[in-house]
Amino acid sequence: MKDKKAVEINVATIIVVILCILVLVILALYFTGGMKTLWEKITGIGYTYYNQADIDQAKALCTTYCTTADIYTFCTHEFTIREEKNGEVVGSKIVHCDEPPINALKAPECEAFRDVDCSQYREESEAE
Repeated sequence: MKDKKAVEINVATIIVVILCILVLVILALYFTGGMKTLWEKITGIGYTYYNQADIDQAKALCTTYCTTADIYTFCTHEFTIREEKNGEVVGSKIVHCDEPPINALKAPECEAFRDVDCSQYREESEAE
């Protein structure tokens, strides 16, 4: 009989250990923000985001229009929201209170305006 000095490891155990390490690496990348960078390197495409400070300011002003029942200004006021990619401003978008990314109609203060068609007010303001 042979004297076995090496430890035998089941192949399934090795596969499970490798998968666990892979999951831990992916979780670490995800929580440190490295997944975004990794995805940009893989695809060569960076994500474009709207500036959150611009959105918050616009949303605050829109909810003020709602609380003062100023439907005309709510529908016609144009906001410039900066678009950013990889931390740099790459453009801007003109939006109204009821349009994404502002979506002020979702705010509780604007519940009375949810059935209003803002396109009528915008046509009136363009005609002036």
